[in-house]
Order: sequence, then structure tokens, then C-alpha cells
Amino acid sequence: MSILTVNLKHLYQRRGLWLVYVILVLFAFAGIAVLFKGPEAGQGRFIGLIVLAFVIGLLLAVLPLEVLSKPFSYCLPGHRKMVRRLVFCVGIVFNLLASLLFFIYPDLSVGQLLLVVCSAFVAGLISYLLGAGLAFGIRNSVAFIGFLPLVIVTGGFFDLHTVLERVIVENPLVVISVGILSSCVVWFWLGDEGRARRYCNVPWVGFFDAWNPDKMKRISRIRMAGKWKKLEKYTNLRIENFYLGRMNRYDYVSAGRYIWGALYAASVAPVLHWNSILSIVIMVILMSFLLGYMGPAATFMFFFIPIMIVMNMRLPVHSSMLISGGRRERFAGSIAAVAAAVVPISVVVIAMVALSMLLEMVIPEFTWRGVNFTYRVINAGNLFIPLVITPFAFAIRLIFYRRPVYTMLLLMLIIYLMIFTALIWSKQLSAMINLISITAMLVLGWGTVLLVLRYVCMKRSLTGNG
Repeated sequence: MSILTVNLKHLYQRRGLWLVYVILVLFAFAGIAVLFKGPEAGQGRFIGLIVLAFVIGLLLAVLPLEVLSKPFSYCLPGHRKMVRRLVFCVGIVFNLLASLLFFIYPDLSVGQLLLVVCSAFVAGLISYLLGAGLAFGIRNSVAFIGFLPLVIVTGGFFDLHTVLERVIVENPLVVISVGILSSCVVWFWLGDEGRARRYCNVPWVGFFDAWNPDKMKRISRIRMAGKWKKLEKYTNLRIENFYLGRMNRYDYVSAGRYIWGALYAASVAPVLHWNSILSIVIMVILMSFLLGYMGPAATFMFFFIPIMIVMNMRLPVHSSMLISGGRRERFAGSIAAVAAAVVPISVVVIAMVALSMLLEMVIPEFTWRGVNFTYRVINAGNLFIPLVITPFAFAIRLIFYRRPVYTMLLLMLIIYLMIFTALIWSKQLSAMINLISITAMLVLGWGTVLLVLRYVCMKRSLTGNG
């Protein structure tokens, strides 16, 4: 069995990839289903699979990178040269199949059709190699997939899909020439002897590693080991001394010390650097600007904000080390951490609403490409959404502590079901939303997280991963 065959077996042996395949098949079906309306020329309906090739190249390149980052890979004969063969093998097969769609392109002769199919194949290969190059050039590039919906929406608004299709059809020789040249460059670039050494023993985030809190913490420690100067750049030592002073007032085994420690870790440590504060300010400004143009659809974004914060926050419940905090202390500290998590979320939402009021007074209405853009104030009622979603998100996070992937999938499923329900029965739900229903949801949510937290802290194992 060849080395290439062994690496190709990873594509079906890793069960975590099966879900990825389902999602990719759905996207591929959507790209093909557009043609059922009619294969009209110049409408950009043929480039769906070409765009998908970028995602496949990005995802596939992560697999050999995970192997190259292990020092043991140097003991595998010929493994370093295998990477480019794996990348090109999958890319050629996928784009050969994807380019077959152009055989139904209308208003072309047989010779032109063959030339356009070759052009489509090369264009897809270029897109695929761009994704693979991004994976090899930028560490943790899998995170860029999160921006894919924004890129698709932006590209559709600027008609980039139409431009890309016309370039493929009207300039096939140029596309083929650029594709051959870029393929040769990437082939020699991936075959560089020193390239594998750059990835050896380097902390690399692979498939689903983002949902593995233990590995992410280990990677973070490795990176920070060579950056001790960053730990000295605190923005306000008074805040740090305030929390540490409160902790020192209590005994080592007291609940008060654990509560103040949980508050310090949950609310202060992440924003002690100027870079963190600056990033939050920039995010609030950009989100306030974008959500003002989304109108009522901006409400849906407030469902995702608490989920992102909860997924990146770790409650002081489980520990793989022998610490002084017992079950009662961890329960008290976790309650304080959950309550503290709501404060920055609420502050961000309030700041966005207040900033939108100021932006509405200075941003004029304008028309672009026949579309009127009017900036509107963000509805202040959105403040209640994070207050309701956050406790439920923490409860699910605690239940599936050992399976963070399940946590994210379940939270996303619940959010999308809520959005889908709101779109269908918007009038009925609007009539039901009042002070009584909001209060009931708040009581239910916080009651649920308290019950789950108490059960986990008092009944379940608190060592390791739970």
C-alpha cells in the first residue's frame, strides 16, 4: 500500500469528517440546483462548485498539516513529498467532476464548449489551490470558513459570480494559462524540502480542535511560553490588585476566595490587555454600523453573541489538578462566573444600541445599485435576548462538557429552529412577547442553569473532563 493511499484513507476513517461531507454535499447540491431554473448564460449560475473548491482545498490541506506537525512524521519514508500529491490528486478529481456542468452551457459550439470546460476545470483548480495555499500559509486557517457566508453574500451583492463566469467563458485561454502557471508554482512550493520543517512540532489547530478546550488551552500555553512580555503589559494594575486583594482576605478553602477568583478569571483577565479592549471597541463599532442596515433581521444576530461568548468561556467546575476548592466552593464560584458573563454581554448590547442612536443622526440615506440604504436604530428590546439565551447556553455547555462539538451543534440547531419559527409565525409570536412572557423565560432560564450547575457540582465527577 502506497503512502498516498494511506493518507487518502483518512478521508473516510475519521468519523468527524462525515458531518463535514454532509454539509459539503448540501452546498454542492445547492450549487447544482440553481441550474434547474434554466442554464442561462452570463448569470453566474455555473460557478457554485468552483467556489466550493476553495473550501475543499482549505479543509483538505489541514489533514496533512496535522501529520506534519508531529515530529514522528519525519520517520515516515517519503511522507514529506506525499503532501503535494495528496493535494493535487483530490483537487484534480473534484474539479474534473465539477467542470462537467459546463457541458450544458448554452449558445456554444462543440469546440467552444470543450475549451470552456477546460477553462472551468482550471478555474476550479485555481480556487482549490488558493484554499490549500491559505491553509499552508496561515496558521489556524480553518477559522476563515466562518467568514464564508459573509463572502458569499458580499460577492452576490457585487455580482462577482457573474463576473467570474464571464471570465471563464469569454477568456478561456487566459484562464488556462494562469492555471497552468499557478499549478506549477504551487507544485514546487509544496515540494520544498524545508517546508515540512516549518510545521514540525508547531501547535496547529486541526479539524474540530476548536471545540476541544483541553487542546486549545495546551496550544495557548505553548504559544505564550515564548511571549512572556505580553503578560507584563497590563492596562490597569489597580483592577488586578483589587481582585487579588479581595481573594487574600479569605481563607484558602473558603467559598469567598473561590468566588473572587472566578470573577477575576471570567471578567477581568480576558480584558487586561490594551489589544483586547481595542478589539472589543472596534467590534462594537462595526457591529453597530452593520446591524443598523439590517433592520429587523439584526435581532437574529443577538442570538449568536452569547453563544460565542459561552463557547469560549470555561466555568471553574472541572479541574485535572488537585485544588483547594470543594464542591460547594466550585458551585458558588460558577454562579458568580455565570452572572459575570452576563454583564459584558449586556454592556456590549447597550453600547451598540446607544451608538446606533448617534449614528442614525449622522449617517444619511443613500442609494447604490438601485437599492436604498437607510440606517435605523437597533431595537432596545434586543437587550433581553442575551439575558434569556445565556443561561440556557451555559446549561447545555455543562451537560455536554466532554463533547463540545455536540454543545455547538445543539446550540446552533436550537437557534436556527427559533429563527425559522420566528420567520413563519412572526405575527403570532409578536403578540405573545410582553413583560410577563419575558419574565417567565428569564426565570425558566436561570432556574435551569442553577439546577444543572448544582447537579453537576454536587453529583458528578469534577476531575479531568468531567
